Amino acid sequence: VTVTDMDAACFTLSQVLKAICLNVKQFMALVRKLDVNLDTITTKVNSAMTRLEKKYDVTLALYQRFENFPPHCYSTVVSSLQQQCCDGASNVRHLCLSAGRVLQMEDDLVISFQLLLCMLELFIKRCPPDLLQPPYSKLRAHLFGNLNLNLYFSPQVTDLDQQYEEHYLKSRDIDGRLFFDGDETVLAPKVEVAAMTSIQQLKGDLISTGDKPSSNLDTYFKNCTVDPTQDVLKRLETLEKAFSQRFGQAVGPRCVVLGEQRFSLGVRQYYKVMEAMLKSEEKRLSVQNFSKLLNDSTFHTSLLACALEVVMAAYGGVSPETDVCFPWILDVFNLAAFDFYKVIESFIKADPTLSKDIVKHLETCENLIMERIAWRTGSPLFELLRQEHEGGAAEQVETPASFSQPLQHNHTAADLYLSPMRPGHRVLPPDSPGTAGSQAVSQAPNQPATPRHPKSNSLSLFYKKLYRLAYTRLKLLCSYLLSSHPELEPIIWTLFQHTLQHEYELMRDRHLDQLMMSAMYAICKVKSVDLRFKTIVTAYKNMPNTNQETFKHVLITEGHYDSIIVFYNQVFMQKLKTNILQYASTRPPTLSPIPQIPRSPYKFPNSPLRVPGSNNVYISPLKSPRMSPGIMTPRSRMLVSIGESFGLSSRFQKINQMVNSSDRSFKRTLDLGSAPKPLKRLRFDVDGQDEADGRLVTSSTRSRMQEQKLKEDAEARKE
Repeated sequence: VTVTDMDAACFTLSQVLKAICLNVKQFMALVRKLDVNLDTITTKVNSAMTRLEKKYDVTLALYQRFENFPPHCYSTVVSSLQQQCCDGASNVRHLCLSAGRVLQMEDDLVISFQLLLCMLELFIKRCPPDLLQPPYSKLRAHLFGNLNLNLYFSPQVTDLDQQYEEHYLKSRDIDGRLFFDGDETVLAPKVEVAAMTSIQQLKGDLISTGDKPSSNLDTYFKNCTVDPTQDVLKRLETLEKAFSQRFGQAVGPRCVVLGEQRFSLGVRQYYKVMEAMLKSEEKRLSVQNFSKLLNDSTFHTSLLACALEVVMAAYGGVSPETDVCFPWILDVFNLAAFDFYKVIESFIKADPTLSKDIVKHLETCENLIMERIAWRTGSPLFELLRQEHEGGAAEQVETPASFSQPLQHNHTAADLYLSPMRPGHRVLPPDSPGTAGSQAVSQAPNQPATPRHPKSNSLSLFYKKLYRLAYTRLKLLCSYLLSSHPELEPIIWTLFQHTLQHEYELMRDRHLDQLMMSAMYAICKVKSVDLRFKTIVTAYKNMPNTNQETFKHVLITEGHYDSIIVFYNQVFMQKLKTNILQYASTRPPTLSPIPQIPRSPYKFPNSPLRVPGSNNVYISPLKSPRMSPGIMTPRSRMLVSIGESFGLSSRFQKINQMVNSSDRSFKRTLDLGSAPKPLKRLRFDVDGQDEADGRLVTSSTRSRMQEQKLKEDAEARKE
């Protein structure tokens, strides 16, 4: 990144990759991850990366196509002299060196492939007939003359090699000649031992589980009032066709068989976990008739989807099938994310053999659902929320009074999928004012009571987890920005929690973090704390598992997206203006209790992170912000010196933060959104541009804005 920005011809990319034993694809993935998390990649570097990716993809495709050609063209029985002059390696080298010179002008795959055909024709014409297989030998027989092959292939190759060397050193990128040596830096990454171990472990755990229900599971089916066996088998048959077809479309038509193999393993995992769940339910409830649950299609589809996600995650470390990353499986099965979330925790508890990487992956899926995916238009979550709010404040999704309680519950998948099971009633906090729901209880006997919807266990648990996730992320962002104003954190949380509970429509097709950053900016604004949106998003980028699209591409109105500044001014502030101003009055709203954050059952001890594809390169989190010279090793002192000489000390710190918070799940990435990437940087602080709303303002406009601010302050004082 640095030498590209500086145009410093210090080394080539291949030299760097060979020094650290890193593959081209892995290198590019790490640079892209650096860009997403830290926003340190300039437009110049981004353009260079794009050209590099295209050039590498074209070269790799040509090499893979050519690899299979010589055995079909050249004879395997040749003399030692002929072997010396015309072996496949010489032909491939000649081809690559010539093609490389053209590729510096054009990285188009079609043109390059046409060049490949021309080169093959050239070699066929230059080879004697006895070196060729039919039909090439017959076509060449009448053309062959007294050509000195040794002279032709030895002056020619040396000259081309020199020319390619000059081009390679000038471009400072990839040495295409490394393909001939089978060099790991240009070939596909080797399968990692950890990933293979996970796959073998998964297969081993499923050996005793067949493709059909076990005798125990079959007994559970038979004990049902309505036997679900035929529906289960028919559903599996339908979903297998959909899965295999979509897998082939995503990965490649030739990979349909692989999709069928993945599905077969998923079915075994599905039966295994289902049986474990039913045994647990039988022990808990002392019943054997689970007819209602086992005849619930959504439960079965969700359970199978989770089983397949486990299988796909295990294989993700071997073959990064990024086109089938989560939530791809939800789209294939037309399954709502909110329904899928219900099975995750019970699935993990039912199968203690799951590796920590798989468990971590499922936790990441759960967080993605809570922060974004479950809030898409069409989600059943909105209908449940509407029903809850129709019942009055006493039926709210989760009362603030329960925030300080540990996240403990006895809900199983059966409770969540069959929820609501019975009418529920929540007790309001003791210091809460009377609400429409509480007043309805004390109404006169002759007045009809407000109808109440049954309590939703799934919605209640969802909001418990959502609040804890939201507060955890807010607390981290506050630690970055408001360490000198600790009194603001509970106020921001109160506004944030109020928005999630009462203005949940703001989450529709948006991200949890967008509301978090808006709430922080709003409170700092009314409390006269100087905190700009630019500062907020800069700190936000240092948080784990974040993406620049979250603040660059926010839904404003249907079909229209803009930056988070525009969202704050045109949507968030307009919707919550009255509530926000209350925090500047002498009687601010009662603060919401702080959720108790338990130790996640998915967390594991930190350990050094090995750079993918390398045998001896590890990255460990820095244990202190800056090591003192007295405790530095000679190696660490040298690294710091190098970094400071390039002016990279701050970048090293940011990279360390990214590694420290890096998601250690499988290398199979998650789909964090496929929205088109907007402009590289937001225009926060431009002359003549107001920070509050990002619009160009004239002096008269600014005057009107100041008058409006004074008016708002007056209204706040009046209240």
